[in-house]
Amino acid sequence: MSDEQGKPSLPLVHATAEDALERLAAGETASVIAELKVAVERRPDEARAWLRLGTAYLAIAHAREAAEALAHAVRLDDADLDARLCFADALARSKRHDEAAYQLVQARRLAPNDARVHRQLGVAFFDKGLCDKALGSLARALELDPSDARAHFVSGLVHDARRESALAAVSYRRAIALDESMVDARCTLADALAAMGELDLAVRELEAAQRLDRTNLRLAQNLEVLRGGLRELAARRLFGKSESVVEQATLVTRGGLMRRGPFDTGLGSFVRYEGSLVELWAHYSDDAEHVLDRAILVVSDPERALRTMDDALGVTVMSPDGKSERADVATAAALTLLRELLGCSLTRASAIYAELIASSEPLELGGATLSWVRTNAAGKSYVGLAASPLGPA
Repeated sequence: MSDEQGKPSLPLVHATAEDALERLAAGETASVIAELKVAVERRPDEARAWLRLGTAYLAIAHAREAAEALAHAVRLDDADLDARLCFADALARSKRHDEAAYQLVQARRLAPNDARVHRQLGVAFFDKGLCDKALGSLARALELDPSDARAHFVSGLVHDARRESALAAVSYRRAIALDESMVDARCTLADALAAMGELDLAVRELEAAQRLDRTNLRLAQNLEVLRGGLRELAARRLFGKSESVVEQATLVTRGGLMRRGPFDTGLGSFVRYEGSLVELWAHYSDDAEHVLDRAILVVSDPERALRTMDDALGVTVMSPDGKSERADVATAAALTLLRELLGCSLTRASAIYAELIASSEPLELGGATLSWVRTNAAGKSYVGLAASPLGPA
C-alpha cells in the first residue's frame, strides 16, 4: 500500500511556486515537465534538478518516470534525505516494495529521529505483509510526532489486516480527530465499524465523508448498502414475529437454546428455551396471530455466566485500552437478544444495555419497555431482563 491517497511526498523540492507548483496545480503539466527536463539536461550532475523532476512526476502520479529521475538524484547525493523519501515513495507506487523498503532503511540511518522516515517505513513493511514490523515503525513515528494523522491512519490499516477491528477503529478515530477532512480514514473507519456490527455508527462516518466528497460514487454506494443493512435489521425485529421465526433467532440457534415448552411463572406462562447458562422465556399473543409480545432473558447461573467467555454468539466488546475481546456469556446473550428484539445494531444494543445496568426503573428505549424483573418458578427464584414492545407488536 503506497501512501497514494495522501499528498505527494515533498513535491518540487525547493522549486518556486510561481515557476512550477502552482502551474502544475493549474494543469500546466506538459510545460512544467518539459522545463524540468531541460534543467536536468543542462545540469545532469545536479541532484536537486533530478529531485525536482522526480517530485513533479510524483505530483501527477507518473510513478515509473518519477522513480527513474529520483534514482539519479540519490546516486548523485546519497545523503539527501528528501531524495531518499521521494525515491521510496515512487518505488512503492510502482509496486517495487522491496526496493522501497531498502531506500527507507537507508533513510533511517541518515535521520533516525525523523518521523516521516518511520511512517513511510511502516507503510513499506505493510506493503510487504510484515505487520509486526509495520506497527513497530509506525509506533516510533507517532512517538516522534503524535500529530501525524496519516501515521494513525496507516496503523489502522495494519490492525485491519490483522483482523483487529476495534484497534483499527481506535486508530482511524485518532486520525480523524487530527484531520477531520481525511475522507479515506472515515471510509475505513466505517468498514471497521460495520465489521463489528456497528452499522449506525458506520453510516454516520460515511455521511460525514460524503459531505466532504460528494462526487465519490463508491462512497455513495457503500452508504446505501449500510442504510439497507439498517433497514433489514429493523425488518427482522423479533417483536411481532411468529414462534417459528423466533426459534430461528441467533440467540436460540447459535446460543444452543432448546425448546422446553410451556413454563408457568409468577409473571405468567411462557415458552421456555433453555441453555446451560441462559434461558429465553417467550410469550406469544393469545390471538390468532400468535406472535411474540414479551420476552425475558434469564441467567440461570449468573456467577458462572459472568466468568465464562462467549464462544457461540461471536459478540465482542471493547476494553478500556481499545482492544477487542470476547464478551462473557451473560453480556453476549443480553446484547444479542436486545439487538434482535429491537431490530437495532450492536452499537445501539450496547448503549441500551449500559442504561439498563445503571437504572433500577423500567426504561422505554428502542421502541420497547425494558426492565429487570424477579419471579419464582418451579421452586426457584429468577432475575431476568424483560422486554415488551411499546404499542402494538
